[in-house]
Amino acid sequence: MRTLTAPGTADELSRLPDGWRYEIDRGELIIMAPAGRAHARITGAITRNVGNFVHDHQLGEVDSGEVGVYIERQPVETLRGIDVAYFSAAKVAMVAMVARTAATARDADDGAASGFWDVLPDLAIEVHDASDPALRRKVHQYRTAGIPSVWVVDPKARSLTQYGPSTDTRTLTDPADMVRDPVLPGFTCRLLDFFE
Repeated sequence: MRTLTAPGTADELSRLPDGWRYEIDRGELIIMAPAGRAHARITGAITRNVGNFVHDHQLGEVDSGEVGVYIERQPVETLRGIDVAYFSAAKVAMVAMVARTAATARDADDGAASGFWDVLPDLAIEVHDASDPALRRKVHQYRTAGIPSVWVVDPKARSLTQYGPSTDTRTLTDPADMVRDPVLPGFTCRLLDFFE
């Protein structure tokens, strides 16, 4: 991973070359290599499982593929690319309403179709990737910012660690373990489903 000090805002990211992953951590640009095949396959499986449940129950929106989310705006920006993020219907509606009423909104159609999310997700899921050594820092930032639930999926250990709203942490390692989360009432799938 390579860290540069400029550019330091999300508005400047559009001028950077394609082919790399970019994040901003408290005003510093983070450049990471593209994710590998295992990371992409697992991210896809998580997105299918969580996304289908959210869609079928009309609970909101699931975005994946390093979706840009502002974790902090002041005093300096922190913009993270979350592997999979779930936004409740209430948050999606709030963003859409703000975008429609703001004359200078960046995204006039729904507030998040292009551009970055300006509200925190209800659930942030990260797939551990060797090219992202700052994963612990990201999890800490997510929890400090107020994201109610954070999952970290480790492809090598074939495990999932869930960080709850307080200090609750639970790690699943058995392929038959059932993945559940209060943020998604009624959701359940086997841990194995994320690795098939």
